Amino acid sequence: MNGWPAVSSEETPWHLSDDDAVFIPKAKRRKITATYRAAIPALLSERTFTLPSELIEQLSETRSLLTRFDERQAALPFNMPSLLLRSESAASSQIENLTSSARNIALAELSPSAPKNAQIIAGNIAAMRCALSLSGPLTPESVRDIHRALLGQSGANFAGQLRQEQVWVGGTAYSPHGALFVPPIAERVPDCLADLCRFSQQGAIDPLAKAAIAHAQFETIHPFIDGNGRTGRTLLHRMLRNDGVLVQSTVPVSAGLLHDIDNYMDSLAQYQQGNPLPIIEQLTDALNLAMAIAQKTSALAQGIINDWHGRITERSGAKIHELPTLLVEQPVVDSAYVASHLGITQRAATTLINRACEYGILRPLGNARRGDFYQAPAMLDMLDSVSSIAGIRRLMAQG
Repeated sequence: MNGWPAVSSEETPWHLSDDDAVFIPKAKRRKITATYRAAIPALLSERTFTLPSELIEQLSETRSLLTRFDERQAALPFNMPSLLLRSESAASSQIENLTSSARNIALAELSPSAPKNAQIIAGNIAAMRCALSLSGPLTPESVRDIHRALLGQSGANFAGQLRQEQVWVGGTAYSPHGALFVPPIAERVPDCLADLCRFSQQGAIDPLAKAAIAHAQFETIHPFIDGNGRTGRTLLHRMLRNDGVLVQSTVPVSAGLLHDIDNYMDSLAQYQQGNPLPIIEQLTDALNLAMAIAQKTSALAQGIINDWHGRITERSGAKIHELPTLLVEQPVVDSAYVASHLGITQRAATTLINRACEYGILRPLGNARRGDFYQAPAMLDMLDSVSSIAGIRRLMAQG
């Protein structure tokens, strides 16, 4: 794509107080000068471009596959979108080196006693749900809402707030000097984000290409102090929903990106250098891989559900027959959760849970401090396997 602008930069003052300088090693202090260079992202909303014909064909094919995938997932007899959302959130966090078990992530949605990383990843699930529940075009306010949902459980006072300070990627913690990338100064962020939202509403651009470019532009702007990567990948899903590509379901696109993180990061860098094709190609490949992962995941989930139903001996119509599909949506439960979602009393829910434990469907979580929570080991093991690099590769190697 000839003529696509590279990110430019501007010289910006940097002040280092004498009090701060005392605590910086001399070798690093010598590299801190009175100015640094911050990025100036090119504005996109008025820009037009033409994609190579071969890439247009690939994008069209992937869109058709996504449409058929969306229809198949919606027809399943259990809540597959919820399961895939959980897998997507774990994979997106793993790209940022945030990891936790599926059990602890599910627990974090019900209890504040879950480990810190699990609570952070549960925030990612909340952000995904927020993004997919929003209606209307993408706006700076809706982007802030998604970020607020992402960091809501962390208690961060900057959740949902555009940054008012300089941030940078790589380098040292002392200053942006020597960083791998320095996003724009805080004063430019509101206008850059507003321009990105206007770009997201363009209808003449292939929706997959538009989502990829918007994602790369968002990461270039880096509008928040923290959580930009996870928010940016969440916006991919919001845009695919807005443009009618995935209306009822979602795909674990982060699991597709997780398969080749180095190329993903390199494609973002190439975008900033003026070449948007690699990030479009990377997202297209990730979506195709994500659909394959999701298909295998749904087959595994269906097998687990069938096994559970085969163990239950109660008469047809008994409430316990509704438990397997509930455990797809939430594989860690307590009696209050089961009672609320199955429309029964908490006492009846306790009896049902005990029966499920006898069948080997559930078992106690094993930590009295966390309260009376129960886990579905088969579903949790499967979720762990489809949310890691090694697990994804094993899954795809099965043919």
